Amino acid sequence: MIKPGATMQSISYPQGHVLLRKLKGEIPFIDRGEGIYLYDKSGKKYIDASGGAFVTSIGHGQKEVIEKITAQMSKVSYVNGRHFATEVSESLASKLAAKAPKGLDRVYFLSSGSEAIEAAIKFARQYFFCKGLNEKKKIIAQIPSYHGNTIFALSASGRPQYKKYFSPFVTETLRIEAPMKYRCPVAGYEDAGSKYYLDKLEALILAEGPESVACILLEPVGGSSTGGACPPRKYLKGVQALCEKYEIFCIADEVLVGVGRTGYFFASEKDQFVPDIIVLAKGLNGGYAPLSAMITKTEHVDVLARESAGFLHAQTFVNNPLGCAAGDAVVDFIERHKLVENARELGGYFQEQLSRELSSLSIVGNVTGRGLLAGVEFVKDKTSKAPFKKSAMIYDKVQNILFGMGLVTWGNGAHVDGENGDIVLLAPPLIVDKKQVDVIVETFKAGVKKLESTL
Repeated sequence: MIKPGATMQSISYPQGHVLLRKLKGEIPFIDRGEGIYLYDKSGKKYIDASGGAFVTSIGHGQKEVIEKITAQMSKVSYVNGRHFATEVSESLASKLAAKAPKGLDRVYFLSSGSEAIEAAIKFARQYFFCKGLNEKKKIIAQIPSYHGNTIFALSASGRPQYKKYFSPFVTETLRIEAPMKYRCPVAGYEDAGSKYYLDKLEALILAEGPESVACILLEPVGGSSTGGACPPRKYLKGVQALCEKYEIFCIADEVLVGVGRTGYFFASEKDQFVPDIIVLAKGLNGGYAPLSAMITKTEHVDVLARESAGFLHAQTFVNNPLGCAAGDAVVDFIERHKLVENARELGGYFQEQLSRELSSLSIVGNVTGRGLLAGVEFVKDKTSKAPFKKSAMIYDKVQNILFGMGLVTWGNGAHVDGENGDIVLLAPPLIVDKKQVDVIVETFKAGVKKLESTL
């Protein structure tokens, strides 16, 4: 038992009463965060090079954001959205609608990415039900992909390894390949690759029957499951065209890649992609208070308004003022400090430096990403692109080495075949500067070389 007020530098299960996220190994107690840095109770300094779980978009301890959140708390922290509206939620919704792809102008705020993904899928189903298209109930999602940990968001995620534990609860979802240039089976990724993936999608729609498909869920830029893989240039617009052709909702999961991360406020912007719904979280709240958003079109909401009393996805913290105050402050901070522009301009340098410094390493197969999101894929053989076996635990070893060196990263696996594959991702706060990028790249390279020497 840990006594209240006790000073501890680290903790491990079964110490304490918190159900720790990690049940094996020591976890340091964090003391404070400043900018892109974290400091634990022992005084050790870390670079938060993944923004935690891709959350810390504007860095830690930004006083102007904290002041705005505190000001909202002094007014009112919570009201139920069924009883009251708040100015701060309208303020943030207006700012997001002004930045969103054309027509996406109606915002529903929740508390996590998983909740917002659930809301988006349920919205699509309710929309078609209200139109009398009751057979539209199937969902198409990419593999590999990740959309959240609530049961239906997990069902939609292309992460087969989760079925080991939760298969009795998981709803079957139709699958298409997620575009990955490094793993694309055809030559000529941008043109032939676009056609390859789009042909596969259309063939699946026709095989299942367009009248049965409600929505397609995809990441405009890949997240943690593909290491920031960018789709071929014609892919997203091609998906949009197929959705319009067969009257299918297109849901863009920008939970990880939205709000400036890729050098565009919305990751969908670069390819002029206009989905029916966009989902945001993580970078929208910057880690200051739980907040996510589902953004759709007024014309879609009008269909619900004609046939039902409301959107049937009520949750306790829908449109809550405290979370919205955090998001409003974060968006203002991003605009004031031109962080989207920084992610675009410095992101090019970041991607170039990573590729240049890591390409010669024998276990680095690929570096990909956009803006200030990058994924490094590790392979056993660079010629064949053969992955390491899962049992080698490469991404875990890389992360542990880097963590010991004071660099916080995010690792993932199983993207190659549902079991094997190793990726480590970097996503520093958007306030990062060129010198800090150099330190991140140098430290990352040194950590990988350290592991390489043991293999």
